[in-house]
Amino acid sequence: MCGLAGIFRLGGVVSHDAETVSSMMTRLINRGPDGIGMVSVGDVTLGHRRLKILDLSDGANQPMTSRCGRFIMVYNGESYNYQDLRVELGLSQSDLRSTSDTEILLEAWSLLGPSCLQRVVGQFALAVYDKDKRELYLVRDRFGEKPLFYHQSPHGTVSFASSLGAMLAADGVPKQFDPESVEELLTLRYVIAPKTVIKQVFKVEPGCMLIVNQDGLQKKRWFEVDYTNSGSNPTKIRQEDVVEEFDRLLRQATLRCLVSDVPTGLLLSDGIDSQSINTILAQEQESIPTFTYGYFTQDGQLSPLGQAGGASKQNNHNFSFSAEERVEAMVPAFSSLNEPVGDGASLATWLLLKKASRHATVFLCGHGADETLGGYRLSQEQLRLRVLKKLSYLPPSLSTKLFTRFMNGAESIYERASALRLAPKNLVPATARYLIHRPLPIRDLEVLFQRLGKDSSPAYLEVISALYRDCRADASGIDRIQKVMLRTFLSENILTYADSTAMDQSTELRMPFLDRDLFDFVMKLPSEYRVGAYPGSRHTKVILRKWGERHLGVNAAYAKKRSFDFGSLRSLLDSHGPTLKSYVLDSTVVRNAVPGAEKWLSQPSLYFRGCWQGTLWALLALGIWAEANGVQP
Repeated sequence: MCGLAGIFRLGGVVSHDAETVSSMMTRLINRGPDGIGMVSVGDVTLGHRRLKILDLSDGANQPMTSRCGRFIMVYNGESYNYQDLRVELGLSQSDLRSTSDTEILLEAWSLLGPSCLQRVVGQFALAVYDKDKRELYLVRDRFGEKPLFYHQSPHGTVSFASSLGAMLAADGVPKQFDPESVEELLTLRYVIAPKTVIKQVFKVEPGCMLIVNQDGLQKKRWFEVDYTNSGSNPTKIRQEDVVEEFDRLLRQATLRCLVSDVPTGLLLSDGIDSQSINTILAQEQESIPTFTYGYFTQDGQLSPLGQAGGASKQNNHNFSFSAEERVEAMVPAFSSLNEPVGDGASLATWLLLKKASRHATVFLCGHGADETLGGYRLSQEQLRLRVLKKLSYLPPSLSTKLFTRFMNGAESIYERASALRLAPKNLVPATARYLIHRPLPIRDLEVLFQRLGKDSSPAYLEVISALYRDCRADASGIDRIQKVMLRTFLSENILTYADSTAMDQSTELRMPFLDRDLFDFVMKLPSEYRVGAYPGSRHTKVILRKWGERHLGVNAAYAKKRSFDFGSLRSLLDSHGPTLKSYVLDSTVVRNAVPGAEKWLSQPSLYFRGCWQGTLWALLALGIWAEANGVQP
């Protein structure tokens, strides 16, 4: 795991490019405290900060040049199957200068070009410069586990880095908020790629590459979520065979994530996802420590997960935090975010990794299971959408609350009901603009941006509609829901804060449920193996629960889904309200961008529940992050 930064300038680098890239890398020091490197060649200056995970020698330092001398690469990530890839390429260890995955990936690019990406199992963001073509490639992994930001000047110069904060140190990058993106952040609690909260700074989209040359900047998608067999009949596939293959692939994915030359651990909760990984590790006789988060309530009680210690495991470290510790940690935790997100789990993860980093550097976790396997409330929500479709034929006044709660948008109830009535079955989720999390209602946005009595924002949830329009024409409703969930809640929220919090502690998170082969297998199964037709936990993550019957026991396999209990923000408002509000209101740039923030924050603490609590988390993150990273009014 590392941090990268660079500048591509048509006509060749200039004298101050190295100084600029050095300034950018200063903001990436926690991503790579073990080494720093830079090179200027042709049209590009490439910088790299290294966190040593594989091959701890200096032979794996970056930037790295291919054996043929044509390609130079800086790389942030891990290729878990790098040794298999070496064999596939016909390379012997004697051909290489290091035992790192970096060199093998670089040689794969040298031999195969961008098509080598399909062979890589892992998480990565990278920049490759082709000296012969004078062409730069900026690439991001399938789901966006690793970040990559960029800015293109009017003259064609492209700067890029692993964090939005580092981008603010680059020449020509505006240091002002983008108003529409700030509105999106407060609506959804994240900003969807390619946009960011900073003007003219963008994210490379997950599964995409940017090609930069004398013709400008071109985007190509190298990976696409494809539910190729979703509509087939599950009775044609023996369930026993499906579960057996799932076991093989989940086991392979978990063991792949152990590839490391530094100590490893597991972030453990009482949920089926991390418990499945823990069970496989035990079955494979891989003994690694586990780490569990807890917190103390205002009356001194320990949270349930803190009391349980996550699981009955002797080598479990249970860390619990007071309200004071959580409030104080907001400043360093949110300051270090790659970009602001509004999720209290980010603070909990930062606190947990701060303690756990004393024991390990690489951590496995269960992130991605719900989004890829069809978890959360998807079975219930499918039923609700079917019911809403039927209710749309009745007078809207009879179902006002239901349409308001489960159909997102700024339109009138009559317009929402009419649109749903006309929608084909597979387009019902798109018509409802379904999200697994409720967006902030537009009336609250009107308060935050002082638009009361004025026209509502025309951009409200348009980004979600665009994602649904991007789905395949023959995609089913559940396929559309999951594809949008992967592009939103997973990539922009969970993976963003996961990388940020881990890298700020100079650690690495790995996610077996996002393994290439496991994901491809699940996506080719009939959708009934992900989400069933009836409500209840038995009908979500169906394939994992079928596997769990054998390996976890029936009770654990079908336990009711519980959200990660990171602690209520409402209780912190009651005990530390002035401090929390100061994190937002003491930021001049946030007060200018969100002129109604003070009025909105004047609500009683009970107001901040559900989506309202999420938006408060987003405001806290925005205020702290903006002040720490030098955003200007």
